[in-house]
Amino acid sequence: MRDASAHELLLLSALQECRIELEAARRDEATRAAVRGELEAALRREEVLKAEIVLERERTEAVRLVLQALLMSLRRFGLRRRLFLSRVARLGRETPDAGPQSARHPVLLAEARRVMGVAAPSDATPADAAPRG
Repeated sequence: MRDASAHELLLLSALQECRIELEAARRDEATRAAVRGELEAALRREEVLKAEIVLERERTEAVRLVLQALLMSLRRFGLRRRLFLSRVARLGRETPDAGPQSARHPVLLAEARRVMGVAAPSDATPADAAPRG
């Protein structure tokens, strides 16, 4: 009879150890799942940032191209406006309408307007809203 009680105690002890190990494994799995989720989120953020870097490089290249067109349009007596505008228009035609390089279009327009001293449409005051007096 004592052997049966000792055997039951050993079995209960082994069962308790198995429960403890199972609980630890579940905690480890939960931790791994949380880490896996954080890793996947970090990878998604990395992809978004890489795409943003590519677009920013294209915008920077657009500014560089406008400056180059400006320098090529400067003559002894100042800026040759038509030459500058034709160079910027050519840059706009040569820039693709799709893909990362398409980010150059709004920058080319904005920087050309800035060089020409023309206010952007959002900065301009509509004629209806102009004060009359």
